Amino acid sequence: MSWLPESKDHLPLTWWKGNPVYLSAFLALGGVASMILTSLLMGMAPGSLDALIFTFSDWQRLHLWAPFTYLLVNPPNLWLLVGCFMLWRFGEAVERHLGRTSFVRLLILLLLITPLLITLVGLLGAPSRGCMGMREWEFGVFIAFATLYPRVQLSMIFFTVEVWVLAAIFVGISMLTTIASQDWIGLLILTGQIGSAIAYVRYEQGALTLPKIPTFKATPPASRNAPNPARSSGGKVSPAPAAPKVKKHSPAVDDILEKISREGMHSLTPDERRVLDQASEDLQKRNR
Repeated sequence: MSWLPESKDHLPLTWWKGNPVYLSAFLALGGVASMILTSLLMGMAPGSLDALIFTFSDWQRLHLWAPFTYLLVNPPNLWLLVGCFMLWRFGEAVERHLGRTSFVRLLILLLLITPLLITLVGLLGAPSRGCMGMREWEFGVFIAFATLYPRVQLSMIFFTVEVWVLAAIFVGISMLTTIASQDWIGLLILTGQIGSAIAYVRYEQGALTLPKIPTFKATPPASRNAPNPARSSGGKVSPAPAAPKVKKHSPAVDDILEKISREGMHSLTPDERRVLDQASEDLQKRNR
């Protein structure tokens, strides 16, 4: 049984008091719980969280879990709570648009890009640093939302602003803060999160494609000892046997298959996936 069945890709995980609950809501609650647990451990057992924080030396100490567990170390912070709220609201919209499977891939990409950049800086010999917390991760999800819905109006306390404007303000302030404090690694991480979120959404929309590695098939040379069909039949070549007839798909399925070959499986809409699944089930019933 698949943990992420394609048939339920755009459906909520569960319902609560008649309201749909998506994966992003559970992640936001997990962020709040991690902040509470981090506070307790920092007060009761200082140093117990060091093994969960990612640093470049983790590769030497074989802390292979650190690229995943650094997200759980969240000291109490008001902006963390704001980020959890943004993860819930904006992450739900991204999850509903992309589907849960694609949304999970986006989360994993945003999770690993920070340790990857810190490791790259360490390999180049520059002074590195550790990373912990989920604020950059949450910000990447918000950038993904702004990429999907740049013209959505967000109502603030005294005014209404389009989401791309708010995203530009957040990005500008964050970059100026890292530059003012000469936190060049933080600036690199921020740029990596923003670029990864935008590139992934554009890829899912079909605007970007991964480079394809060309493949070359060698054609075997004709054997000199191979019999000539014209000679063996007295100068007459017998016609080739007719190819078996294959039942054609319906025009709708043909269009969907052509779209897959042109833009990839990720470009299908939920209705097109339903038509393709139904055609596959009909074909399996006929072959029984």
